[in-house]
Amino acid sequence: MSDLLVERDDELLVITLNRASKRNALSFDMFGLLEAEFEKASDAADVRAVIIVGAGTQAFSAGLDLGLLFEHLSSNPSGEKIRKVQRELQGLFTRLEEMEKPTIAAVEGACLGGGLELALACDLRVASSDAKFGFPESKIGMLPDLGGTTRLARHVGPGIAKEWIFTGQHYSAVRALELGLINELVVPGDALVRAKNLARKITANGPLALAWAKRVIDRGLTMSLKDSLELEQDAMTEILPSTELREGVLAFLEKRTPKFRDS
Repeated sequence: MSDLLVERDDELLVITLNRASKRNALSFDMFGLLEAEFEKASDAADVRAVIIVGAGTQAFSAGLDLGLLFEHLSSNPSGEKIRKVQRELQGLFTRLEEMEKPTIAAVEGACLGGGLELALACDLRVASSDAKFGFPESKIGMLPDLGGTTRLARHVGPGIAKEWIFTGQHYSAVRALELGLINELVVPGDALVRAKNLARKITANGPLALAWAKRVIDRGLTMSLKDSLELEQDAMTEILPSTELREGVLAFLEKRTPKFRDS
């Protein structure tokens, strides 16, 4: 059975981490499968949003499979090889983050370590009330190494990020909601349903506008205000003459639902 399941629900692509017996721990095979699916989703015009979910309700993902990590370390990899593997895995999460389509993590149960890093690379997160979040890496002498240190700090600030990473503790979904780490809190078992509902609200809107909004928000975080305003100008030079905007305005004036996919 594949470590990854892929299902289409109209214009939504649902990717399931499929290692429930291992609490959906991330394997190297899974990383390769994810890379292929991210590339296909980016290129598919009929995919408007991507949802990532874990099989079962016990875990979104408990993180990297430590058995595989131990095998990797037992091979005594050189510093060059360690850096190469890190660069490739970090690149995978960055490709998810930079995908021009909205991405949503639907979280049930444990969302820890590499699993939390995967969720943080998504645009939005919907979580069940019994979900648990955290970076336990420090308890085995590691740190979040797939972008977690930076992405968590950007979401919740350096003080909270240091607390989470230094202590290695697990935190409740309620605490994650308070910190703005998740967008919606739902009853257990409903995370995927609610993520799909949220995705459909988003995909009812103009895809070009959504892609530019994501680009400006994400890049603007590391830019000066002047540069981010110029990026908004870049967006409008493409959006204003587009058939998408024309269809949106006409639909509003004609009091009908816009047909962006046909525009």
